[in-house]
Amino acid sequence: MIEQGVNYADIYARKVRRSPKKYPDTVKKAVDRYYKWKKRKDIWLDLDRANEMMDWVQTFIRHVKGNMAGKPLILEEWQKFIFTNIYGWMRENEQGSTVRVIREAYIQIPKKNGKTLLAVGALGYAMYGEGVLSADCYCCASDFNQAQYAAKPFAATVMNHKALFKNSKIYKGAKGTVSSVLYSYVRDQLAYENKFIVMSKNIDSIEGSNPHFVLNDELHAQENMEQYDNFKSAQIARDEPLMFNISTAGKGSSSVGMRVYREAREVLKNDDNDTNFVMIWEPNKGYDWEDKKVWEMVNPNIGVSVQMSGLETAFVSAKRSAHSKAEFLSKHLNVFVNSAENFFEQDQVEHILTTDLGDLEGEMCYLGLDLSKTTDLTCVSLNFPSHDEEGRAILKVSQRYFIPYEDIEFREKEDNVPYREMAERGYVEFCEGKMINQDQVIAFIEECMDLYDVQQLNYDPAMSHKLVERCENLGLDCVLVNQYPNVMNAMIDDAERLIYEGRLITDNPLFVYCALNLVVVTNINGMKGPSKRQSKKKIDGFVAFLVAHKETMMQMDDVDESELQDMLSKMYR
Repeated sequence: MIEQGVNYADIYARKVRRSPKKYPDTVKKAVDRYYKWKKRKDIWLDLDRANEMMDWVQTFIRHVKGNMAGKPLILEEWQKFIFTNIYGWMRENEQGSTVRVIREAYIQIPKKNGKTLLAVGALGYAMYGEGVLSADCYCCASDFNQAQYAAKPFAATVMNHKALFKNSKIYKGAKGTVSSVLYSYVRDQLAYENKFIVMSKNIDSIEGSNPHFVLNDELHAQENMEQYDNFKSAQIARDEPLMFNISTAGKGSSSVGMRVYREAREVLKNDDNDTNFVMIWEPNKGYDWEDKKVWEMVNPNIGVSVQMSGLETAFVSAKRSAHSKAEFLSKHLNVFVNSAENFFEQDQVEHILTTDLGDLEGEMCYLGLDLSKTTDLTCVSLNFPSHDEEGRAILKVSQRYFIPYEDIEFREKEDNVPYREMAERGYVEFCEGKMINQDQVIAFIEECMDLYDVQQLNYDPAMSHKLVERCENLGLDCVLVNQYPNVMNAMIDDAERLIYEGRLITDNPLFVYCALNLVVVTNINGMKGPSKRQSKKKIDGFVAFLVAHKETMMQMDDVDESELQDMLSKMYR
């Protein structure tokens, strides 16, 4: 319950001042700024307005997912500090009217800290609680689908309360997406409409708009500054507009979020823009990313919506690859990281290289094909699911690469790979001229079918049609495997696990080379896929392995001692 007259910002500020080591420097700067403002004579804190807003949020906003679904949102102390600052600070404008000081908020918190409901609370109050007539409210994100993460909980909030839903219409699109909400009402015998609109990529519609409230969700994912700038300009004529920017740190330095973040940091540092409120949870300079005290420091909802056990699980994955580490840093520690970090680091992969895979003749294997035409590598990956002496499932990977011989000296310098030496050792086969000779690839596949128990060929569809047709004529089952994240994510995750647990070995140095070059892209659902465009050097061998691993990851079952003895007796009967 929100009590009128209580200064909830003071409660949190005193807590930070009493235990400064528990809070990031950025949070302490926000608290210092709050105390500095309390001493000013040109602005003042209206607790009634701030507490009225928070009372509305706790009355109408409900959790819509998880164990708390259906229960009202009870604001944490840090959230009350934010809302008190945004809605409580007042000043007198040029016309002598009392208006809010804050016109733009930048809040940056790690994933799972209640970011969405905080945004929905501000949006709902602007639409229904603030009393602004004909208020136009917008939700912006990197794309329409991303905006649904805020739009759907907002629509659910409206539907869950008769008082809100009675005079509202919710407009939906394909697959239940929310496109807009219209709230119609009468004041002093005059009809008004408040609108909520989910923005698409069509920014031309911003021209001529007069937005009261703009929610920019996950700024780190937005690449185009034009939408942000146009909305900011469109709000300039209003007395009490609010641009509510809320985000987690992201990857890359070109995003809208990075630019707005840098500006927000300057506001915290210099206190030179009264219209901006800034609250950032990020580690202090020189932080240790493995220190759990740092994790607690930057996650304000630790123990509430963020559990230490969940962070520990994510940390285990983060230690396995550069990509997972970048994900952990950006999503859970709120640190901006480079967008093109390689998925694996040297010390995580180098141990998979061995000098001898043993006798594989007659062994069951699955083939993966990544076919190129000229500059890329063509690779046939032979994945052998097997077991070690203790019955642990292991995967042996043997590969053959095909490269056009023309300009081989240039290729060696460009890729920093001694291809001719690799050919002498049997890892590479040259094709005369500028093109890959598919006859040579077919001949190698036929050789594999004679030597091993080949189950099937998985292939990437690019340039593979004719070669696959010939393989099918040989009686080989061929399965198309697209390189989309929703297809490749499971193979990437399982390959990462196998490498980390020491269950994958190869005798081909080029496989390690391709693994170290790997860069992945992540879609909106968090699924990963290999990116040849973002990878600076060749990754074809790892892609061929992943394509085959769609099958071999299903074969990786450990056997106990009795099963192992039975298996060995059958092998050596």
